[in-house]
Amino acid sequence: MEKHRKGQHDGKIVYFPNLTGKLVNKGMSALKQKKFKESLDYFEQLLGMDPEHPQGNVGVVLSLVELGRLKEAKEKCDEVLKKDIGDYYDVLQIYISILIQLGDYEEVVEILEAVIQEQSLPPQMAENFYQLLYFSRKMAEEDSEEGVVFSQRAKSISDKELEHLSNQLQSEDSKQQWQAVQSIESPDEPTIRKELIKYLTYPEANPSLKTIVLQMLKESVTNDTILVHKFGRSMEVKPNELHDIPDGQFYRLVKKIIVHQLEQDNPTLLDMAVQIWDHYLFMIYPFQPEPLNEQLWAVAVLEVAHRLNGIEFDGDELQVAFSLEEKAIENVVEKIMEIEQISMKDLGVNGDTPN
Repeated sequence: MEKHRKGQHDGKIVYFPNLTGKLVNKGMSALKQKKFKESLDYFEQLLGMDPEHPQGNVGVVLSLVELGRLKEAKEKCDEVLKKDIGDYYDVLQIYISILIQLGDYEEVVEILEAVIQEQSLPPQMAENFYQLLYFSRKMAEEDSEEGVVFSQRAKSISDKELEHLSNQLQSEDSKQQWQAVQSIESPDEPTIRKELIKYLTYPEANPSLKTIVLQMLKESVTNDTILVHKFGRSMEVKPNELHDIPDGQFYRLVKKIIVHQLEQDNPTLLDMAVQIWDHYLFMIYPFQPEPLNEQLWAVAVLEVAHRLNGIEFDGDELQVAFSLEEKAIENVVEKIMEIEQISMKDLGVNGDTPN
């Protein structure tokens, strides 16, 4: 590797000013252009200069993933986590993604259960981790018991165990509720299913866990009509007829506007804005956003993303272009901020959670 330097002092290499920044920019540009061998080369040059550079380490991992070198990516990402380089949760998300691609579902379950038990997840990542844990547990179960019919796997539950489960689900402590939900292996067992259906109507129930429960019931072999209560709204649904999250034309239209506004100028803020949009839909599921105006919701999400990052957002041009009223935008912004604040309160200092 060629050494870019302007001289040596006491045997130490002195690099040209801002060379690390230039390598970061070149590496990121190559990633965006899908030139993954080039991006890997740039990021490895960067680590040769600064072995603990956060963007350099993540860049190497992402390049290896895109090149299909998943085992190397896993080893590198594991190293980055252990050395606590960069943002822990951002790196953890990448690591979990690699494990899933490798089919290491049991390791995913082990990691996520430990992290979630700490009750310290950033709100914008919590729901994604909940979903990944549930998915990985199902996949790990299928891997270990492939070919065994569900009725053979179903485990009976004692009266004492059922009472404990019911008490946990009715607790005002979200941690107790989560422990109950994540302990369930057979949601189709009649007595357990009955408790889960009741959970969806509890005023103290965590709204994100209600979404997880709905996903569990969605895979059920029965087609009951059940009542769901969230955020002061109620509706009857048939779980196995529910749409996936996120999904649907309205979701895609809002996301398209967000991507158009941020993709070129601020891809980092774009990632957060999409997470905010996904998070909101996850929390209110199975309800739809109101009103169903994609321009209104896109502008509101952009406003919230800027606020949470301490950046001023000038949405006047969009407001005029989409013929939106300022009051309507602020009303939707308040709805989104309410969801974010609930998550922060619930994950930080367990408190009362509206549903």
